[in-house]
Amino acid sequence: MRSFVFSFVLILACVSCNTSPKTENKATVQSETSGNIRNDISLKASGLQVEQAFLLFDDGKLVPQDNKIEVGQKVNLRLLIKGWKATNGKVLLGASEKITTDEGQIVLNEEDLFASYADGVPEADAGVITISATISRIDKLFKYFEVAFRVWDKQSNDNVTGSYRLYLK
Repeated sequence: MRSFVFSFVLILACVSCNTSPKTENKATVQSETSGNIRNDISLKASGLQVEQAFLLFDDGKLVPQDNKIEVGQKVNLRLLIKGWKATNGKVLLGASEKITTDEGQIVLNEEDLFASYADGVPEADAGVITISATISRIDKLFKYFEVAFRVWDKQSNDNVTGSYRLYLK
């Protein structure tokens, strides 16, 4: 079975380096979720079931639990989701992503990353969703980058919303 993968590369200009995470912890919401949720990913599911959510690098290694990354490292959010409503074996997916700095500066705001898949994807491929980002250049010091996302079923409007933070080494 193939997995459906969407990669999005984020290029941040005029952003910063050498940040360290605060010790605050966000609670992970697991309504209609099960399995493994890593990397302090906060989730809320409505009508869908998240079996796993975690961050990994392009080489397949897991992002450390503290979410510290290097400038230029591609980070992939991997979501394993069940409960899609298929029509004729196809699922119509939607996904949005908004990335802000700790100061509230919006560096990315994509309303539908899957808009080009208007005909849908095979139901078997919709179980694994990957959304990627790369912080490629930095010019200002920020404490963290907050990544908020929403993945939804366009046929039923069932969805998963969540967020996580990335910290630069």
